[in-house]
Amino acid sequence: MLIAVDQSAHLTNALQAKRQTDYFCPGCMAPVTLKRGTVTIAHFAHCPGRACTTFSEGETAEHLLGKRQLATWFENSGYQVQLEAPLAQLHQRPDILVQAPHQAPLAIEFQCSPLSNQRLWERTAGYRQHGYRVLWLLGRPYHKGVRTHGKALKFLQNSSNWGYFVLLWDVQTNTGALNYHLMSLDCEPLMHQVLRLDPTQVIVNQVLAMQPPLRAVSTIAYHFQHYQRNLLMGRLRQQGYQRDLQNFCYQHGGTLQLLPDWVVPMVAKPPLLSVPYLVWYLHLFITLRAQSEWIADAQLHDLCWQTLRPLLARNACIRHRGMVNTTLITDVINELTAQQVLVATATGWQLNLAQLRWKKR
Repeated sequence: MLIAVDQSAHLTNALQAKRQTDYFCPGCMAPVTLKRGTVTIAHFAHCPGRACTTFSEGETAEHLLGKRQLATWFENSGYQVQLEAPLAQLHQRPDILVQAPHQAPLAIEFQCSPLSNQRLWERTAGYRQHGYRVLWLLGRPYHKGVRTHGKALKFLQNSSNWGYFVLLWDVQTNTGALNYHLMSLDCEPLMHQVLRLDPTQVIVNQVLAMQPPLRAVSTIAYHFQHYQRNLLMGRLRQQGYQRDLQNFCYQHGGTLQLLPDWVVPMVAKPPLLSVPYLVWYLHLFITLRAQSEWIADAQLHDLCWQTLRPLLARNACIRHRGMVNTTLITDVINELTAQQVLVATATGWQLNLAQLRWKKR
């Protein structure tokens, strides 16, 4: 920890702490030891064998240094900064709490160690439920994980300026990397753009206000679709998806190879599912086949949601999840309309039965 309490109950930064003074953990009030040297990053540590539920021991040098670097950047950008600020109502201490006039307080978390999905969900939800914004930055153990199903993707965040993003921080260079506009095409490498963040060149407010141009959503050209379809099937087989999907098709009278073309997605989408988007489209295909020729709009949206819901990844950091899910459903309905699977009527939707048949063998 970087902050401890002295005998007068004052919070003290390890950089300014005096060796002759007794200090205590702000969480459990147990005695702590000041560690500071020419190599060691200044910090406080519990005495050996002391258990504390607020601060974890074994805090890495990367984590300690990263917190200081980020605190300095925000402070130099005009923010009021508190390291390891105690938030009593949450029973949490963000690595850094920053505040500015007319803005909700922002909790900064610099994550370098493994963190379970459940704990990530609890911490993120705790901040938001009490009116705090939260921003997760990831240390070097996560830097190779910005890929489909990579460990960094559990920290996927979203904003109107950056789309879906993952934010990395490198303490060795004291710079960040904003991986933004993350999109996925089934079984292809994750697509994203990268913006380098240098605290010596840009202040935080400029970064938060940035609206970098987003590349057009990738679409597989028509004359490549047959090739892409075959490539997708091969990669599904390598990743272990094909057997389950093939069995699902068998149970409903067809095979993967006999699926209508529209069931195989050819447009890049946000990486929000725990499985390829093909799985959702396949379930939609089977479910629509069981409907009558006409379906009410509310029924169609409910059907899309019921097939989507079990497939969503548990992205703890996504904001406005309801709106995100609604956008996914709206987009798929627009695609089904463009592919003439659905035809809008004055009172609902007409199903095009020709597009809901298996291909002929």
